[in-house]
Amino acid sequence: MITLTKNINEANCVTHAGNFHADDVFSTVFLEKLFDNINLIRLNDYQDDGTKITYDIGLGRFDHHGANFDKTRPNGIHYCSFGLLWQEYGLKYLEKIRVNNPKDVFRIFDYLLVNQIDAFDNGELIVKSEYNLYLIADLIELFRPSFDEEIDTDNCFLEAVNYAKIIFDIILKDAIAKSKAEEILKEKMSSIKDKILILDKFIPYEFAIFDLKLDVDFVIYPSNRGGYAAHTVPTYYKGFISKVPFKQEWAGLRDNELQNITGVKTARFCHNKCFLATTDTLDDALKLVNLTIKS
Repeated sequence: MITLTKNINEANCVTHAGNFHADDVFSTVFLEKLFDNINLIRLNDYQDDGTKITYDIGLGRFDHHGANFDKTRPNGIHYCSFGLLWQEYGLKYLEKIRVNNPKDVFRIFDYLLVNQIDAFDNGELIVKSEYNLYLIADLIELFRPSFDEEIDTDNCFLEAVNYAKIIFDIILKDAIAKSKAEEILKEKMSSIKDKILILDKFIPYEFAIFDLKLDVDFVIYPSNRGGYAAHTVPTYYKGFISKVPFKQEWAGLRDNELQNITGVKTARFCHNKCFLATTDTLDDALKLVNLTIKS
């Protein structure tokens, strides 16, 4: 539970007042989860004296605004308050909630969420697009009062925190799932042949393939629509360009058309971007992949 107070003597946590950002919002979410209850005060000015957990203000351990601050990640992204708090307490929190493989989940969650928030808050996240993209940090800032509204910023801050809790939870769930997927793929590494990975059931394999640096071009797994799906592997994580795409002449074909051109009896569909093909059987999924490799 988060209690906002105006009395500094009642507070055990301090952050800045005024406009909030994803950094201080997610830091607040994390601290509430870590300690269950926090009494938070938002101030315009504060000097961290070590008596409270002070973040994104005060020039203490969890403030990244000092002139001499230079704590960076291996990828060159500077830490912000959320990142500093996660580095200090992340493992403690994962052990508290009894996560399996906490070190892996710590690292994956940091990659999936914390690193992004740090990069955005430090002005080091650059995304160019021909259309508008709302990043997580953008969505958090939409909870601020509009320029023509007279609304208590503290209430808006709490609304943003409640929204961020949902994001935190689902990304942590995703990190846990990705950690489990890595454990499964580690056991299957020896069974990868001709750069084809065959799964007994669908798992979030793409992150694991790149994180474990597996040399895989195709993944075959039972489809939730029935039959089997054969999926290409992109050139980079979450990319859209396949390392080895299915044959262009199959693009967009279904059922009889696809069966006639491939000679594969249970072929059902090939995506018009050539990254996915489906069949009724595992053997036929392998046939489509091998036909692509041979071509």
